Amino acid sequence: MARRQKRWRLVATLAVVAGLLCWVGWRWWDVRSYRRAMEEIDRDIEAGRNGLAARKLAALLARKPGADDAAYLLGTCEKARRRPEAAALAWARVPPGSSFASLAIESRIQLHMDGGRLADVEQVIKDMLEDPRFDGLDLPALFGPFYLLQGRVEEAERLIEARWNHINKSGEGASEQAINLVRVHIELQGETTSPEATRELLDRAGRLAPDDDRIWLGKANLAVRTGSYDEAARWLGDCLRRRRDDVSVWRSRLNWAVAVGRVAEAREAMEHLPAAEFTPAQVEKLAARIAAQCGNAAKERLALERVIAADPADFTALARLAELAVKDGRPDRAALLHHKRTEIERLKARYRKLYERYQPQRDAAEMARLAEQLGRLFEARAFLTVALAVDQDRVDLQSDLARLDRNAGPVDHSGRPLVERFAAELDDLGRPADANSP
Repeated sequence: MARRQKRWRLVATLAVVAGLLCWVGWRWWDVRSYRRAMEEIDRDIEAGRNGLAARKLAALLARKPGADDAAYLLGTCEKARRRPEAAALAWARVPPGSSFASLAIESRIQLHMDGGRLADVEQVIKDMLEDPRFDGLDLPALFGPFYLLQGRVEEAERLIEARWNHINKSGEGASEQAINLVRVHIELQGETTSPEATRELLDRAGRLAPDDDRIWLGKANLAVRTGSYDEAARWLGDCLRRRRDDVSVWRSRLNWAVAVGRVAEAREAMEHLPAAEFTPAQVEKLAARIAAQCGNAAKERLALERVIAADPADFTALARLAELAVKDGRPDRAALLHHKRTEIERLKARYRKLYERYQPQRDAAEMARLAEQLGRLFEARAFLTVALAVDQDRVDLQSDLARLDRNAGPVDHSGRPLVERFAAELDDLGRPADANSP
């Protein structure tokens, strides 16, 4: 009996070893076969045989669905064959954790941009930001051109800030990825495109994708920017019929309504906009615009003072305040405001110089101080985080960061609509201008 059990154990051991050897052999053959197939496909691509390479890659993916490099290469072949939909589907198969994920996302965004499909670009960006598996990707530079083209810079800034806050909560607020986010945030504030260049790009996209409602929104925002308010109204109407509850569209609708003094439309837009979507400076800018529409110089002046308190580098607000000071017979106040602008320009020049030098660890403390003086509180918090990562014992930096953290965030956390904040102002806007004069 003992000999029989020993024999069976030996047989079982030999079977396991044989199975393991078979598995290792099969695995070796499988890897070798895959490498040979990929080498052959690479030769096809180099020779310009993209159709043949695509068929081989599709067959390979049918056998190995998780082959991320094959999925990425299939996308490049389909793009070369001028099959954008097939290319996008192939790149979408690349999993978030892959070393090809960043390239695949970037390729999908560029593909949609080339085709004028701005709505598809936005969906790719939203999917990436909402999926925690993409946390390691560093693609913020792709957001800027997309949102800038549509006149939605404030939204891009909010996305970047939310992304940085998420990274910072994991203790990586001083990482290279976090610093790159801050750099894109800085670049967005300095980016401007001429109306002519923007119109040319939007018209090109519109010819490629005439039914894309994000192109319509870009054209609406451009029309508001250039004072073509009837055109803006038409585009915004089309946008609302496509996305009735879209915050981006209602924000543009509000800008249009305030610009043309349409009280009912402004009120309706504010009913669809959460107050949390607006920073204190943005709320006060809106209050100043409404007061100006009402002809209420006193309220406009008060709102503008609050604007420059929150955003000292708002030169439009400074210029308007100086203009009002001259009208009030206060040249001294106007001169002081002009001096303030000169000082802000000096601070901005120094901030830009440090930014372009790109030594964030070395310059973080000074950049944090400058950012706060310029009203760029998000950037100040970010650079303080970097500075403390370099020198954790700086009590002054710890105190500054704690203070900014307490004051960070939107003007309202309650979820209430913006209309509740501006009920009185909207009532004023509906009255004759002379009834509101100081």
